[in-house]
Amino acid sequence: MIKNTFLSCFLLVATALNSCESSPENNGNCGDSEKGDPVNGIRIAWDYSSLQQLAPKGGYPRLLRLADNSIVVVSEDYEGNSFLIRSYDEGKSWSMPFSIFPRSTVSNTIVNKANPEIIQLKNGDILVACNYRPVIEERTPFAIAIRKSRDNGETWDDEKVVYEAQPRFRDGCWEPSFLQLPDGEVQIYFANEAKYTSSDEQEISVISSHDNGESWTTLKTVSFRANRRDGMPVARVINDEIVVVIEDNKDDRFKPYTVRCKIGDNWSSPVPGDSPNREYALADKIPDNIYLGASYLLVLPSGETLISYQTNENRNTDWELSTMEVAIGDKTARKFIKRSQPFPATLNEQAKWNSIALWDNNTIVALASTDIKNGAISPWLIKGYILSDIKVTEKMITAYPLFVGSQSEANVKAGIGVDNDNIYIQCIVSDSTPVSASPGSQKGDGIYLYVDSDNSSLKAPDKGIYKIWCSAQGEQELWEGKCGKWEKSSIQGIKINNQKTNEGYTLDFIIPRKNISTSMSPTIRLGLALSNYSTQYNGIVEQIAHGTDLESRSWIKIELN
Repeated sequence: MIKNTFLSCFLLVATALNSCESSPENNGNCGDSEKGDPVNGIRIAWDYSSLQQLAPKGGYPRLLRLADNSIVVVSEDYEGNSFLIRSYDEGKSWSMPFSIFPRSTVSNTIVNKANPEIIQLKNGDILVACNYRPVIEERTPFAIAIRKSRDNGETWDDEKVVYEAQPRFRDGCWEPSFLQLPDGEVQIYFANEAKYTSSDEQEISVISSHDNGESWTTLKTVSFRANRRDGMPVARVINDEIVVVIEDNKDDRFKPYTVRCKIGDNWSSPVPGDSPNREYALADKIPDNIYLGASYLLVLPSGETLISYQTNENRNTDWELSTMEVAIGDKTARKFIKRSQPFPATLNEQAKWNSIALWDNNTIVALASTDIKNGAISPWLIKGYILSDIKVTEKMITAYPLFVGSQSEANVKAGIGVDNDNIYIQCIVSDSTPVSASPGSQKGDGIYLYVDSDNSSLKAPDKGIYKIWCSAQGEQELWEGKCGKWEKSSIQGIKINNQKTNEGYTLDFIIPRKNISTSMSPTIRLGLALSNYSTQYNGIVEQIAHGTDLESRSWIKIELN
């Protein structure tokens, strides 16, 4: 039985705060609190509680939701085999691994099968590709091979080699990935050294099939930068273009770049190093000596794009201890910003050879080879929720589009309602060990709610910017911004109800609109933070993704109708 406690409290009227000195430039706010560029659009909120290990060891995982709504993951086992697992219950359980590409022996050498990738074609057929990597050189070629299922993965055709490079590591081929064009053409992109036997150069190559993978055309060069190594391609159709994200070591270490062409052009000529069709992917310039390699690309249902890569920035000079990052781009796969790290890898751990996939319309999944938690490098996944600007049209709360919970098993999801008089916010907190805060300390479990009542989008708090604290037990505090700082305040009519649940607790906020804004603005900004303590002396406060305590410009934009 759920044990409930209920508390209704009002933060009663106090004298209004003295307003800061105003000037025409700051619209009544202090000079320290100028407007900033608002953080609008989507952001990704990672869910620590969704972390899942997919196999005892291995890596290079890729995930695909099939047409029958089952989920497939392909990965290496680090013993020379590539395997496939499948879930029919949204990832709660997985099938026993099926060795889709078992290690083999050819010409008296072991051939490892690495870098698996998967696609389901428009006709329902499933293709899986891998990279043949012979152990002893000069006996059999490095190669790209595929297998095909015509019955939704029940049975599989024999392995078929579709491209062969040279029989040595320095002149091999690597990292296949699939794309199907709107007209049905199937493509395999891969990094290729086969032509560059007298140098350390590498290009991106593509081969194509016009009969769903039965036969394949000769190779085309997609991109090549002289004296460098274009690598690890992943291609997507974006508007009327084919866009391929690659790792490019133009200046010192690898960085994510995109190369592109019109679909109708379809790589009629390669993209060289100085082409306008080759672009640095991130909006911000990262120092040349920082490594950002192993890039991947995803298109969201809304049209925005994501890239992932592995980086040693602020970690270690050894790229082997890199961790995965994800960045958000526009609808043309440019200007990637809002970088985040899905996996909680310490400086002595890694999260590499990553990929990103769509779980559902509101959720992505990041996958990596990582040694978090148990020390064995193995394939893991974590879910990330797509947060965006919100439009609220009714009082009843039926959805919970805000989420905070990337740093521990505890998390909060929040929903918003509105009517002519009030803003309603319900926070559902999952926390099995709530810690009570000492009175007035805020050192315990609870929620910080932030309101920018007029969508001022300031760089520091000022008049009309509010911060509300409520502990899990119902203790409350309120601050209003003044001259770039928070000052304790009170305001008429704010009501907060708290309730204990089996999973944690809920907090229901009712905020009178006229008491926080004389303009009754139809657009506000809302921030959210979870205070999670293990003791009264040990805890964290986690802000909503890409949000901060002081900058209202970083909070979520909310349209109230």
